[in-house]
Amino acid sequence: MPLLHVLGPQVAPVFADLHRQHGVDLRLGVRVVEITTSRGKSTGARLADGTRIGADAVIVGIGAAPQTQLAEPAGLEVRNGVVTDASLRTSDPAIYAAGDVANAFHPLLGTHIRVEHWANALQTAAAAMLGRDAVYDRVPYFYTDQYDLGMEYAGYAGPGGYDQVIFRGDAGKREFIVFWLAGGQVAAGMNVNIWDVNDAIQNLVRSGQAVDPARLADPAVPLDEVVTR
Repeated sequence: MPLLHVLGPQVAPVFADLHRQHGVDLRLGVRVVEITTSRGKSTGARLADGTRIGADAVIVGIGAAPQTQLAEPAGLEVRNGVVTDASLRTSDPAIYAAGDVANAFHPLLGTHIRVEHWANALQTAAAAMLGRDAVYDRVPYFYTDQYDLGMEYAGYAGPGGYDQVIFRGDAGKREFIVFWLAGGQVAAGMNVNIWDVNDAIQNLVRSGQAVDPARLADPAVPLDEVVTR
């Protein structure tokens, strides 16, 4: 399912339904055993159950892995990328890593994450290499526009990293905010076709304070008034 790993089973169906309503035939849980061809051009795919799907072009998306071929023989610590501290410094203090390959310690989250974005190189690595006291502690953020749906996601709530999902607004109309909570705190939030709220969402993530789920779900309650007093 699209975005299942990032958004989880409660939220990812919103995007699956969006694609289906725009004519996309999603085949989930199937296995492709052959890309069929004719005269050197792809003609479609054959599934494990024998189903043949015709196509004018075939695009294969199999994920991405960090390129650590230089780091490993150099003796750097490698774990889901090149492991760094919050200043993007590797296990060798003379070597820095930034961008997609850096599995950097995030002081706000208290764990290592690989953001897969150039922001840490722009905002932290260069300054740290120049001897400045710089750490990459911004709230993780990404956005996407799909058809008539625009969304912004802030925070980090990986699989198993949350215990409650709170919807605020109308998910059926694709105008809502959703929050992933861990231990009563907002680990991540996503605004869908609702704008000028992402700063407030980031503030909730950064605060680390417990929130009232009922107030969080109520669109009438301002986001700066959902923290438990």
